[in-house]
Amino acid sequence: MDNPAYIQDLETDFGKKQHDKSQVASHTYEEALTLTGVGRFHYTLMLICGICFMAVMAETMGIGMVMPMIKCDLAATQAEQGLLASAGYFGIVLSSHIMGFLADTCGRVRTLRYSLLLAAVATIISAFSVNTWMLIAFRFLNGFFISGCQACVFSLCGEYHSNRTRVRYVTLLAIFLPFALMFLPAMGLVILPLKLDFVLLGVKFASWRAFFLVNTLLSVLGLIGLATLPETPKYLLVHGEHDASLDILRLIYAKNSGDKPDNFPVKSIVLQTGGADLSNIHGVKDALKLIWSQTTPLFYKERILHTFNICFSLFSVYGISQGLFMWFPTVLNELIAKNGQDLKICSVIGGIDMTTTGASTDCSNVLDTFMFQVLIMIGAVFTLVFVVFAYTIDILGKVNLLMIWLVVSCVCAAVAHWISDFAAAVVVLTLLMSVGNCGGVIGTIAIEFYPTQINAMGMCFAMMIGRLGSVAGGNIVAMVLFNHCDILFWGMTALTAVLIALAAVLPERKRERVVKNSVAK
Repeated sequence: MDNPAYIQDLETDFGKKQHDKSQVASHTYEEALTLTGVGRFHYTLMLICGICFMAVMAETMGIGMVMPMIKCDLAATQAEQGLLASAGYFGIVLSSHIMGFLADTCGRVRTLRYSLLLAAVATIISAFSVNTWMLIAFRFLNGFFISGCQACVFSLCGEYHSNRTRVRYVTLLAIFLPFALMFLPAMGLVILPLKLDFVLLGVKFASWRAFFLVNTLLSVLGLIGLATLPETPKYLLVHGEHDASLDILRLIYAKNSGDKPDNFPVKSIVLQTGGADLSNIHGVKDALKLIWSQTTPLFYKERILHTFNICFSLFSVYGISQGLFMWFPTVLNELIAKNGQDLKICSVIGGIDMTTTGASTDCSNVLDTFMFQVLIMIGAVFTLVFVVFAYTIDILGKVNLLMIWLVVSCVCAAVAHWISDFAAAVVVLTLLMSVGNCGGVIGTIAIEFYPTQINAMGMCFAMMIGRLGSVAGGNIVAMVLFNHCDILFWGMTALTAVLIALAAVLPERKRERVVKNSVAK
């Protein structure tokens, strides 16, 4: 039982609502997808998409875990640390548009596979960087390739669900973000304190290099999972592959219900929308025209204001969240070191030495391992919050949930100036960084807002702007946090207040609901 309204999804409705074949000649795609139910196939899909999403988060956020060690080992300056923190996001910004085009034209699953593979290769090479600039270059390439995964994974998950279950499961997918927040510090707790002393491929190996290598494990697992997934039936349908789409729907029905594929009641699907056709692409000029044709609908009169709202909101929440998170391990390390001195947050941050005096021979002790334990606990709390929100989003509504989260973050930014207790400081900074989780809710709104033929392009464009916010946030926070901490937090307070007002006018599709009493009749 999902909530007091007794709203019924179709997880267990495989045989309750059969259609008479003699009376129904064809079904819409949504009707056909609804009749597949939700079961084993979708749970496996959730796990695979979740691992892919974790890979994106681990690749983009992992650099923050090892920044103090890189500063020590490679003698990185403050400017280089700022570039390193945002290099991956800058790569995402530059490639997001083309990745959206590839996802809409070549397929979600195929784009995901190549994205994860190339991103993992870039990470492996970056682990053997001989200087800061080589590391920056390959973290940029990692972001360039991983961008194909970050938006496609939500489209992939959403297109396998009907309108009745899509919101819940796309929201549940965001639970894997805190899983990534636990995975990264858990790896750090085990790997980073190691004092490695050997040369590999001509490079003196350090624990932060091993951290990067182990970080590719999620990408490898994601690739293995994607090898078992077919392309989404909706993508195939809008590209004219009716029979292939129907075969996949039969497969989903069989896995969910345990019944034979031939017993799937749908024999024909009505094509409702059209998609991009690659048969007319004969060169770069044609490809650019197709990209343009898929981009301009995002700014049609009926969509332009909502597109700008979605993009600005994503830019802002990722700018605040990722900008702070990149430096959170450094700040947390300092808060732990000065715990008990009754210093306010900005006083502690202002005392952090961001200069460098040259490379060191031993960088294994620049981090307090207690920091990783705190980060794991933060990830565990976030996981619980995500589960609660996923099962209350249908009651509260996406926009209301978004506004509640933004209000909490706004209050935390406002009170951060006066906090001096260590535990309270960690809670306030964590809740403020959690504004980035609003990106998942905004993404869910965007998925429902943009039609299939421009869905991935719309998501990639919006996420491109969001990651541009991450680039801006990483560099702005680096410049302002350590010198003008109070100004930064007041600016974040004002920005989140603006976002609350904008959230009130975001588009929200009403979720289809089936009441048990009506079904019984």
